[in-house]
Amino acid sequence: MESLSLDGIYSLDKIEYWLLNYGEDYKRIKNEKSEHFMHFIDGKWIRLPDYIQARTPEEKFLHIYKTLNKVTEQHEHEEYFKKEMAIYKSIKNDHQKVREWLTKNEYLGADRYFMFSLDYFGEEDEMENEIHLRVTFLEDKERVLLIDRKDFQYTIEFTNTFNNNYWNLLEELNLKCLN
Repeated sequence: MESLSLDGIYSLDKIEYWLLNYGEDYKRIKNEKSEHFMHFIDGKWIRLPDYIQARTPEEKFLHIYKTLNKVTEQHEHEEYFKKEMAIYKSIKNDHQKVREWLTKNEYLGADRYFMFSLDYFGEEDEMENEIHLRVTFLEDKERVLLIDRKDFQYTIEFTNTFNNNYWNLLEELNLKCLN
C-alpha cells in the first residue's frame, strides 16, 4: 500500500485502485474466515460475530480492506454535495430557505454523515483547517493513512455547513429533528 503514495498522502483514486486489485483476495479470505464463525446449534447454522480485534494477518487484511472501502463509500455523495453547496450559497441569507435545505438534507447530514468529522478529523474544528483525512485502523493504532482532502472537498464543506446550521436550528426551535 505504501508504494501508492510518494509523500504519505493518498488520493482516493489510489485507494480505489488498491481495493480493486485486492477485491478477489478480500472475497476469498472473507469466505474462508467466515467458516470459523459458523456453528451448528440446535439443528441450525448460526454465524457468531467476528473477533473485535484481528488475530491473524488475514483478519488484519480484512479490517484494512473494510476500513478503506468505507472511506470510498463516504465519497459517494461528493457530486451531490457540490450541487447542494451551490444551492446553499445562493440561499444562505434566507432563513426559511436554509431551513428547507436542512430538512431536505437531514438524512445525509444528521445520519449518514453525522460522524464524518470525528471519524476522519478527530474534532469538527479540525475540518476547517487544511489537514487531510486521517484514516485509523481498529487493529493497528500505529497505522494512520492520510487521504487528500481535495478528494472530499464538497463532503467536508457540506458536513461542516450542515452541522453549523442544523444543530443550532434544532436548539433554537427546541426540536430533536426537522422531519
